[in-house]
Formats: sequence, C-alpha cells, structure tokens
Amino acid sequence: MLAAFFAAVALLLAGIGLYAVLNYSVLQRRREIGIRLAIGSTRAGIARIVTFDAFLTIALGGCAGVTLGIGAARYVESLFYQVKATDADMIALPACAMLLTALVAMLPAVLRALRTDPTEILRAE
Repeated sequence: MLAAFFAAVALLLAGIGLYAVLNYSVLQRRREIGIRLAIGSTRAGIARIVTFDAFLTIALGGCAGVTLGIGAARYVESLFYQVKATDADMIALPACAMLLTALVAMLPAVLRALRTDPTEILRAE
C-alpha cells in the first residue's frame, strides 16, 4: 500500500510538471498561434499543432525513460519479488499511466491555445 501511495504521488507530480511545461510552451507560442488564426487557420488545425508538439515531447521522454529503465533493470532486479524487471506488463502499465496523465495534462494547454484571440495578440506587439 505504501508503494501504491508513493506511485500515485509521483504520478500526480509528473502530471503537474507536464501541465506546467505544456502550458508554458503554449504561452511562448501565443504570437505564432495568433498569427495562424489571423491568416485563417482553423481551431482544429491549432489544436492539432499543439497536440502534435506535446505528443512529440511526451514520446521522446517516454522512449528515453523506457530505455533507461530497461538499462537499469539488471541493477534493481534483485529487489523485485516474483516479477522480472523486463516483463512487458511491468513496462506497459506505467507507460500507459503516464500517457493517460499526459492526455489530462495536455487538455488545458490545448484549450488555452484555442482561446487565443488573434486581434489581442497582434495588438499587444
């Protein structure tokens, strides 16, 4: 139960950190999003761009994490009980949990990008 509690806290902290990074990236690209909207880009196109960039970041981080985890498996395998460190279920379950957390963390960033008012952004510069 203690391990499950700490896993939930770690997942919550990862989700908060991911939300902050994605929100900051949308704030940095406000001018670009405003220009795209001003020249006729659709809201779906903006959502696609923001989602693709976020998933690219998440995929690169996930691949790096899985690679490092498999590389470190031989060092921590003695700590596991009746489970191999390279078991596919033990790798897929946390990866799916992080993917779900990333989807939830990405939603406010996409909504912020969609609420961008192009006239307000272009007038501010």
